[in-house]
Amino acid sequence: MLHFDPTTTSGSAVASLFRAWCSLRDAGPARRPDAAELADAVGEMFACLGLDPSGPPAQVDPPGAGEAFTVFGLRYDRADALMVAGVIPGEHAVAAVELDGDELNFVRWADTFHAASGDAAAMAARAQVERGDY
Repeated sequence: MLHFDPTTTSGSAVASLFRAWCSLRDAGPARRPDAAELADAVGEMFACLGLDPSGPPAQVDPPGAGEAFTVFGLRYDRADALMVAGVIPGEHAVAAVELDGDELNFVRWADTFHAASGDAAAMAARAQVERGDY
């Protein structure tokens, strides 16, 4: 079970989010907060915790989880196989555009992994595609 302590930074952020929720909930009879209002409240809580809501997911990874690497390649649909074209340090997968496949059933593919090395990231990428988790 989680422990709520409003005297900590994270507890203060959760308390602020709860107050925002109550304010939205109690705004009128039969009124329910819409998704945009809730998303704004959660984004504000993340910012209070020192997180960038528009930043990369790696900012919440525990220390020592490995460096972020982006793996680029071609995914062969008929065999759940990945041919790695390159690995670069950093989180760049969201910037990659997956284009339609061609007559040979290849699709451009990119994803970000946390690993000790670029080779380890490439191995994790191949394993993910082989499992069908793409």
